[in-house]
Amino acid sequence: MSFPGVLVRNWRLKITALALAVLLWVTMRLTDDRIDRLSIPGVEVRVEHVHRDWFLRQPPSPASVQMSVTGPVGDILRVAMSRPAIVIRVDTVAKEDTVLTLLHDWVTNIDRSSVDIENFQPSTVRLLFERNQEEEIPVSVRLTGELPDSLAMVSEPRANLLFTRVRGPASQVDALETVFLEPFDLSRVTGPGRFEVPLDTTGLGGLVVNPTTATLAVEVATRRSRVLAPLPVEFRGGDGTLEPDPARVGVTLFGAEEVLNRVDTAGIRVWIGAEAAAVRVVVAQEGLARVPLVLGGLPARVVGTVEVDSVTVRAGEVP
Repeated sequence: MSFPGVLVRNWRLKITALALAVLLWVTMRLTDDRIDRLSIPGVEVRVEHVHRDWFLRQPPSPASVQMSVTGPVGDILRVAMSRPAIVIRVDTVAKEDTVLTLLHDWVTNIDRSSVDIENFQPSTVRLLFERNQEEEIPVSVRLTGELPDSLAMVSEPRANLLFTRVRGPASQVDALETVFLEPFDLSRVTGPGRFEVPLDTTGLGGLVVNPTTATLAVEVATRRSRVLAPLPVEFRGGDGTLEPDPARVGVTLFGAEEVLNRVDTAGIRVWIGAEAAAVRVVVAQEGLARVPLVLGGLPARVVGTVEVDSVTVRAGEVP
């Protein structure tokens, strides 16, 4: 019979025998009381606690070390299989760049009564800290969507939370100018009310924000209209040589009634939205020009329309 044939014959029985042999060897080693020395590579170094005034900027360097232990063969093998780790608690920080000598007491997952830790390679670890900082940061409102056509704003939506306390690494806190509320959709408003809106902490990383919600007051009322007396059409740069037709146009304002009643119409203007020089060229060539109108000077929370969106411009009469 060929050699390969010998291997294949009764292969299940042979594998079982091999497994039993390995198990027997491991058991014998674990019960071996002879004193020996073992170097365990890749022992993780981690920091599980840092004083609240400080922040660990990056993982320890190095992130793992080699640890040498001595003791009965069975016990040191158990240590190797228990995946020991070096866990550091930092209750005080003397400076941002700190080098610590690794201590035997920091090793976890081993029975110290049966084995001794000889040394670590390397024997020190470098930790980079940054001081935590806490500041009051302004809170800003973000609005999306539009109110239903039947409603108008009485005043700007305001949050009861003007500032929120933000805590974290000083470099991140210093760079933070404001904390926004989650966008509030005006299209879902059906009347005046108070709405709970969370702060948007997306992108703030490890910063801690408190409080994390605000109440947004939205004051709205039924949308009304107010018709103004016809306003003159201004032609900036026209120098009186060009005349708009019509020379006055009607304007209608829309908003909440109490807002419309406070509007100072003296600041509202209608003017031609085209350069005088360009209009003058067209009038010289064709005798007239059709130009758009612009409505300006409207106060906040008021919208307006002009009865016509454009006027005709002709050359004025020479006195």
